[in-house]
Amino acid sequence: MMIMRIIQGPGNQMFQYAYALATSKRIGVELKLDLHWYKENSGHRPYVLDRFNISAKEATPEEIEYVKSKDAPNFLNYKWNLVRDALAPPHKKVLVEESLMAVDTKLMHPHSSCYISGYFTSEIFFSDFKKAVLQELSFAKEMSPKTKEVSLQMQGCNSVAISFRRGDFLNKEWQNVCSVEYYKRAMDKVKEEIENPVFYVFSDELEWIRNNIVFDNDVHFMDFNYPDYMEDMRLMTYCKNHIITNSTFSWWGAWLSGSDNVLCPEFWLNPNIETHKVEFDGRWVEFSHVLPKSWKRIPNLVVGDTFMKQ
Repeated sequence: MMIMRIIQGPGNQMFQYAYALATSKRIGVELKLDLHWYKENSGHRPYVLDRFNISAKEATPEEIEYVKSKDAPNFLNYKWNLVRDALAPPHKKVLVEESLMAVDTKLMHPHSSCYISGYFTSEIFFSDFKKAVLQELSFAKEMSPKTKEVSLQMQGCNSVAISFRRGDFLNKEWQNVCSVEYYKRAMDKVKEEIENPVFYVFSDELEWIRNNIVFDNDVHFMDFNYPDYMEDMRLMTYCKNHIITNSTFSWWGAWLSGSDNVLCPEFWLNPNIETHKVEFDGRWVEFSHVLPKSWKRIPNLVVGDTFMKQ
């Protein structure tokens, strides 16, 4: 049995699940989820995987303890588990934690009985099971009439989902928040390539966007689903083109859409290692693997740009 620890917000949960689903299929074992983080952090981030057609069930406390403790049906097997685990390379141990400092593709082939923690923010970890991931990360419940109406509009025009993220990013230098000019550069690029683009704006702060970002084309602000932001992600998947911010939420909106025209920030996180050290105990966080190679990179914060401040 493979048990995946699920933590943090929607985009992170989806990366963790996609990795775990693909890996469990790759090595041929049952997948279960450890959701204890949400019992301890219920006011921080909600659990959202139940919004999708996922097949994995929640692991019981007994199952988690059984795997973590290297338990076995009998004493001899238990002793063997202890010896095997002690001699195994890191990716083959029972308890596996992804290092944020490097992309470790060995974690795509863990031991058949394991408990795994990590973020796995790259399609590298699940692209060979893309069909299964798309099937299980499809939305389960019916759309509201308004959401359905807008989704049909998106499919009938040269729709562009454009995502903004400020909020909790503003005071975290390592997050490398996109500048105002990043969006101008991206929109100009879209207008060079697409006739009559229609922009659909998604953000946690739509009022700020209305007051500070200039749109020269047809634009619609997606404000009717609040506070159900997962319906906003669902709408993103109906857009034909995407301008994303450096947020896993908009990453998934673009990836699930299957669009072949996604414009993204050049640097997912701040390329200055010193900003990482402050947040991550002196460690560098590797991020070059986050963005698919087919996506078009746009400089997101260069000298002279306007920071999206308060």
